[in-house]
Amino acid sequence: MDKAPDQGEALRRLRRLRQLLAGYQMSRALLAADELGLIDVLARGGATADELAHATATHGPSIHRLLRVLRSAEVVVEKDGRFFPGPLASGLRDLGTARLGVESYRAWAELAETLRTGKPAFERVHGTGFYPYIAQDAARTLRFDDAMVAISRAWIPAVLAAYDFAGTRVLADVGGGRGTFLASVLAAHPGMRGILFDQPHVVAHAKAVLAAARVRERCEIVGGSFLDSVPSGADTYALSNMLADWDDASAVKIFKNVRRALTGAGRLLLVDRMFPPPDDPSYELVALLDLWFLVVEGGRIRTQEEFERLLAEAGFAIVRVVRTQSELAVIEARLEPVRSD
Repeated sequence: MDKAPDQGEALRRLRRLRQLLAGYQMSRALLAADELGLIDVLARGGATADELAHATATHGPSIHRLLRVLRSAEVVVEKDGRFFPGPLASGLRDLGTARLGVESYRAWAELAETLRTGKPAFERVHGTGFYPYIAQDAARTLRFDDAMVAISRAWIPAVLAAYDFAGTRVLADVGGGRGTFLASVLAAHPGMRGILFDQPHVVAHAKAVLAAARVRERCEIVGGSFLDSVPSGADTYALSNMLADWDDASAVKIFKNVRRALTGAGRLLLVDRMFPPPDDPSYELVALLDLWFLVVEGGRIRTQEEFERLLAEAGFAIVRVVRTQSELAVIEARLEPVRSD
């Protein structure tokens, strides 16, 4: 018979449960700090609660109460009645998590309905899918694109350090956004050329990114939808940090479009997360992120076995998986030989 927990252990469990249940309160406090621009104001040299309220057109006593919460989360620090950015303040902006959260937070209230139906709650709440909703407003689009660029800063250097692109003559970055990843690869490989492919309104902002990396002359920019087709002319196609946005049927469709464009002994690179085993330190974070994709977009983070199955449906086979010092791995796949039987 199990021994009943002592009073101290029972209290610890109760506090842990309260902390978990209150998680949404902390996340919303962080999102509010980002929405109101509090960190930007504090970065100018600190401020009192009243000065911060005046700069952000908010209620002083209420802002002070928020600051106490942000202090407990190490987002701000207090000295002599003035508040300054704390150890986690830059991460709140650089990781882009706040900007993503602002767009999706309301959908989480409908998680139970998503679990009943298997359909994203975002569309139920906002009346349209995540990406159409983002595209409705230029400010939303800019916030989202900025967030994607910020997130890419965490994994691009790790991918470049771990994966050898030697032998690639033309790299096509499918769904490559503004071209941050492609620009980084081309800058590291002066003999390589690139094709940047994404929706027209997305790649419209790519020229400045490619020019800043001094690779614009080596890169062709193409607008379109990878659900319809992808440009030909590359020997390596990369799908970077984007497959979790899509359900299995769409993923297979994208793979098949790449196969139609790929010739010879080319390769397909999936730069993406793979769902880790339960004993992995990142398991909790990945599990929550996977649930985010379910609630917001209807996609998923896949295991290696799931990637193998979907790639096989499109005629690809995984030849190696290269781990990196980031959350993402590089899955290299090549065309399977055509059977004659």
